[in-house]
Formats: sequence, C-alpha cells, structure tokens
Amino acid sequence: MKKLSKIAILTASATFALATASFAGAVPNNSQASRANDAATISQLQLAAQQALADGRNGGKNNLEYRRKNYEINLLVDRLQSGQQVDPAEIDKAMEPVHIW
Repeated sequence: MKKLSKIAILTASATFALATASFAGAVPNNSQASRANDAATISQLQLAAQQALADGRNGGKNNLEYRRKNYEINLLVDRLQSGQQVDPAEIDKAMEPVHIW
C-alpha cells in the first residue's frame, strides 16, 4: 500500500509539473503581443470615435447617427481595455464611416 501511494504521489507531482511548465511559457508572449495589438487598435478606434463626433458637428444633418457611432466605438474601446475578447468583425465595422440612408 505504501509503495502504491508513493507512485501515485510521484505521478501526480510529475503531471502537475509538466502541465505548469507547458502553460507558463505560452502566456507571456501571447499576452504581450495581444496588449500591443490592443493598444494600437484602441488608439485607432478612439480616433474613429473623435472623427464621428467631428463629422456630426461639421454639418452632418443626422447628428444622432454620428453620436450613436461614437457611443458604439467607445463601448468597444471599454471592452478592449477591460480585457474582454472582441470579434475582429466588430472592430472592422466600428472603423467604417457612418452610413446614412
């Protein structure tokens, strides 16, 4: 019985060590690249939000559409800054100019 528990403890320890080592190496590189991409994306989105407000002030007859666009972009920026995952399609849509039909 003693021999079995020693083997079980050694196996569990080895499994834990291997699992910890395999996860520890991948996270920092991914998160650093992700943070750099997020910072660049956030700055681009903030510029797009400011542009939407400026377009609304400069004679846009549908100012509410420009304000809505600014609001949506700011929500997206908040999600990125809080670390949430954002679909790239949402970012692409936010970067498009305001469509007034």
